[in-house]
Amino acid sequence: MSDEIRAQFPALPDGAAVLFRALEAASRPVDDLTISEWADRHRMVSAESGSPWPGKFRTSRVPYLREPQDCLHPDHPARRVTARWAAQLGKSTAIENWFCYIVDQSPGSMMIVLPTLEEATKFNRVKLQPTIEATPRVEHKVLPVNSRDEQGSTTAFKKFAGGFAQIVNAGSSKGLQMVSIKYLAMDEVTGYPRDVDGRGSPRDQARARQKMYGDLAKEWQGSTPGLAGECAITADYEAGDRRLFYVPCPHCGTFQPLTPDALRGPDAEAGLAPHLRCLACDGAILDGHKAPMLEGGVWIATRVPDDEAPVPETLKPEEVAAWACPPCEGRCRDWQPSYHLWAAYAPRERFGEIWTRWQEAEGDTTKLRVFYQQDLALPYDPGGVTIEWERIVEAARAREMPARVVPPGAGLLVSTADVQSYGIKWVVYAIGPLGQRWLIDREVFEGSPTETDEPWIALADALGRTYPTAGGAHKGIDLSGIDSGFATHRVYLFCAGRPNLYALDGRPSSGLPWLGTPVKRDVKDSRGRVLTKVMLYPVGAYDVKTEVMAGLANFVQGSDANGAWPRNTLHLPADLTDEALAKELTAERLTEPDEEALKSAGRAGRKLISPRAKREWKRLPGRANDFFDATVYAFALAWHLERRRRLTTQGWADLITQVHGAPPAPDLFTAADEGPFKPKPRPAPSLSREDRKAKWKNRT
Repeated sequence: MSDEIRAQFPALPDGAAVLFRALEAASRPVDDLTISEWADRHRMVSAESGSPWPGKFRTSRVPYLREPQDCLHPDHPARRVTARWAAQLGKSTAIENWFCYIVDQSPGSMMIVLPTLEEATKFNRVKLQPTIEATPRVEHKVLPVNSRDEQGSTTAFKKFAGGFAQIVNAGSSKGLQMVSIKYLAMDEVTGYPRDVDGRGSPRDQARARQKMYGDLAKEWQGSTPGLAGECAITADYEAGDRRLFYVPCPHCGTFQPLTPDALRGPDAEAGLAPHLRCLACDGAILDGHKAPMLEGGVWIATRVPDDEAPVPETLKPEEVAAWACPPCEGRCRDWQPSYHLWAAYAPRERFGEIWTRWQEAEGDTTKLRVFYQQDLALPYDPGGVTIEWERIVEAARAREMPARVVPPGAGLLVSTADVQSYGIKWVVYAIGPLGQRWLIDREVFEGSPTETDEPWIALADALGRTYPTAGGAHKGIDLSGIDSGFATHRVYLFCAGRPNLYALDGRPSSGLPWLGTPVKRDVKDSRGRVLTKVMLYPVGAYDVKTEVMAGLANFVQGSDANGAWPRNTLHLPADLTDEALAKELTAERLTEPDEEALKSAGRAGRKLISPRAKREWKRLPGRANDFFDATVYAFALAWHLERRRRLTTQGWADLITQVHGAPPAPDLFTAADEGPFKPKPRPAPSLSREDRKAKWKNRT
């Protein structure tokens, strides 16, 4: 019978061979691979991912990735891995490798958290899905994405035998609820909101999903840093064992971490491009040295118990073994592994490119913030620059800037007032492109704003002032605002009926718009009847104050050799800048919220403030800050005007031409002489053959 069936189906495989082949495969020993070993053996990099190395993945290209991702192995004692790394160093790559390993070797429930829905979608489209499709080892194990199959995978949910991976965004608590997960991967955590839907931090919500797994759960978080004092990734890095990647010097072999302080600019005499200097022998470390240095590098935990000596900054080769502590073992057993890397370690990053970005960031707070966070992998401290009022007065006296005149580079005028019990302080700022702001007028209208009308009448007259421009015309104020924190009812009455006058309300929290969405407020009479309504505009004072202080720092620093001022400079004329103004403009400092409590307790010398604590702007004792507040509001109004008018580079040029008038056009003869058809000088007549001979004979 079997012979007849086999004759009918000659292609039918032998049953015994199939059975025993399956038994052999099932009994074959499984290789116990680390995540790095698995990635080197099976991971493929898709060309769609944008990687410069499509094809077979090799950890040797990024040796610093080996230890951190191996800590994610189910058998490793590490519970949480923190990577405070600069941009483009492989934070997302570790998540991709980990996902593939989970699918193939250790199936379980996984959650991948991105800051926003857009980034979550992009991560799947550019990173994860191309990796799945390019890696045969996992492609057939992850159910394909099929909109008609409810049991299959989706763009945000990857299903595989024994587990799943859910991709969520940190801005919605729905994706962070109702599941239990063993593996948690969080990318760019400094971009997460502080609170989501009133349920608290998205990090804490995601971590709560791991409670059922206890010590068997694993977590990876990688991110560039945020602001000092509010940086989540820095807080966890400091709480860990603080590992730095020590690499051997190509000249003397001394192991050391690459540091920004060792970065040097080009040396024309030595014929060197931007480079690093060895901390031991002062030898020049060039781009070509990077690959072998990274290959020989080793992670060293720099955190030690309080009673032990600190880790040396340089280590001889024979000393490395004594200081190399495996994660969660030996002296590091009480801390989770945490890793720091900056841009100099990136395999494809040239030292010259880092040096150029550093030079461009000097004096530009916007670029400096990006450089600190994206290149140095350090939290940016917006209040790190302390400006003394004496230097502001000196800088103003050193400049020849007239007051009450619109500067040639300005196209907008804004004015703001700060109301106090003794009067109203008022300022006018001229606004130009690239963050250039000029104080052109200021005044104090004395009198009690709650008892007399004199300061209000004076302010109303001042709002109608005009100022001469470079073209001989006069320009009025485009937009004005008043702080409503004091004498609120009188401020509302004054603003009602004046469309170009905003009632303002400062908000202390960071991350708010400089000028937010207004809300309606009732203006009532003495009997409580509603007379009219006024729009109250919130001002994100925290971030604007940072900009003001940076603008003062750039003013004190001065212009470059070509006379160009840094982006975001607050210019002050000598006629309006005295000791009182300078002291008020520098009357606040960005401090820790409990710093005063520590001082009062007599423990100011100890660093007891948590890195998670939110910093706040505080006024210095005995210093008025009225003109500082008015300047903050002026910056917010200018920000609002620029966006409302959508001023591009060309838009600014057109506006400045409109305000000051077009420069005089040259006459036709001058234009011809200076244009492309300018006659070329006639060459000297050539010498005759006899004259050349005579000149040769008479040569000296």
